[in-house]
Amino acid sequence: MRFLKWTGALLLSFVLGCAPSEPTPVATKGVVKTKNGRPCDNALVVFHPLEQSRMNDPKPVAKTNSDGRFVLTTFAENDGALPGEYAITVVWPGKEAKPSKLSMTGEGVAEGADQLKGKFGNPSKPLLKATIPKEGAPELSLEVD
Repeated sequence: MRFLKWTGALLLSFVLGCAPSEPTPVATKGVVKTKNGRPCDNALVVFHPLEQSRMNDPKPVAKTNSDGRFVLTTFAENDGALPGEYAITVVWPGKEAKPSKLSMTGEGVAEGADQLKGKFGNPSKPLLKATIPKEGAPELSLEVD
């Protein structure tokens, strides 16, 4: 009986030890400004994975502060983004907009008129792209107009 317990425990630890680990995001922050240097405050920033194998992965999202700065969230608040290639969308609601809700998918969450007129909101035709290296991104600077 003791042999079966040890064998079961050994088998369980082997299986758990070989299970794939959850991917770990790396620190990713940045700033969104217009070409004139105006910060895009309260803008919704979404990173859409470009690799075909990652199309269904969670999309890193952030909402900019009053200085246009953001820190991405993928699994937990401000944890960053998984390394890889991304198309970036930015939707910048107008002043009359109601508060937006942050979504892990990044789709259909901004309310109010987009000050960028949808120009940076289509992940199928991205005007902004970024590569997040394994060591994390220093600080991304995104310029919109």
